[in-house]
Amino acid sequence: MKRTALMLALAAMFPAAVFAQSSVKIYGSIDAGVRYQTNVTAAGDGLYSMASGNSYANRLGFRGQEDLGDGMNAHFQLESGFNTKTGELDNANNVLFNRTASVGIGGKWGSIDLGRQYTIGFRTEKFLDPFDHHYTGIVPLSSGAGTTLPAAAKTAGLSASSSSGTRFNNDVHYTGTFGGLIVRAEYALGEVVGDTGKGAAKAAGFAYTGDTVLAAAAYTRKETPSGFTNQAFIAGGGVKFGAIRAKAGFSRERQESASAGTYQLETAFGGASYRFTPALELTAAVYRSAFDSAASVGSRTLALAGGTYVFSKNTNLYAEFDLNRYRGALLPASKQASQRGMSVGILHLF
Repeated sequence: MKRTALMLALAAMFPAAVFAQSSVKIYGSIDAGVRYQTNVTAAGDGLYSMASGNSYANRLGFRGQEDLGDGMNAHFQLESGFNTKTGELDNANNVLFNRTASVGIGGKWGSIDLGRQYTIGFRTEKFLDPFDHHYTGIVPLSSGAGTTLPAAAKTAGLSASSSSGTRFNNDVHYTGTFGGLIVRAEYALGEVVGDTGKGAAKAAGFAYTGDTVLAAAAYTRKETPSGFTNQAFIAGGGVKFGAIRAKAGFSRERQESASAGTYQLETAFGGASYRFTPALELTAAVYRSAFDSAASVGSRTLALAGGTYVFSKNTNLYAEFDLNRYRGALLPASKQASQRGMSVGILHLF
């Protein structure tokens, strides 16, 4: 009897410790298909290839949460990317959790997370992308895929994406959700001895989802390790009406340099999707990038159309057709002014 009374007394003193609930989930996706692209060499040769993560990037992740009581929780996420064709990690540096490695604490006020995380700029462009961050190896928004910047601009720190960086290391990230409004702020430490500004990044943004309209914007300011400023913003919106969803946006990134002035890349994009049946959805979009510097200018225009057939909530078939037009400084390595591509594949989520 005394022992039971003691246990009840301890439980009353430490309710969070006694009744805390925790869970860990293993999740991921695997995507494989076949792709054909024209004009991949100066001679105009085409290429058939196995497409890995073509519609949706491959990943294997672990997500956990512990209930701390009073509406509070502790949580973490670890996520790795891999190549379907070979089973290897999908990064040249062999970083195991290259996609995400973060831990945080949350409550009714929002959450604060620390580690390697998606940037606010990336989360904003994903929200505005008509293809919802699919075909990342083709679309220039997140990774800048298919946009060949001049070497000097890349060396200075300009990215070909619309987010000025898909992920930040050493990132402290706040997220607050208030109805249909999400607000975010982040600070990524540069870890340069004697100068807190060099190598660091700051950003803020919001996303709003209503019954028929959506809107989002983000601003990012970075400093290279050598002390030159990079500024980027992205903004846009969209509408939802029945089976139709349309989105559009605009981004601009500017990178200062030591002797070549300012490098600039702007991307305007827009598109729409239509769900014909619960299983079949078609999407079409156009993305136009324009590069400008004191030495050269160039452009890239991508037209992309794709369809998805859903077998279940976890498995779908996809197909897409894309057409690229290049000019000036954004000509690819093959120096071809145009390329066409087609892909078909299967995506499974788990």
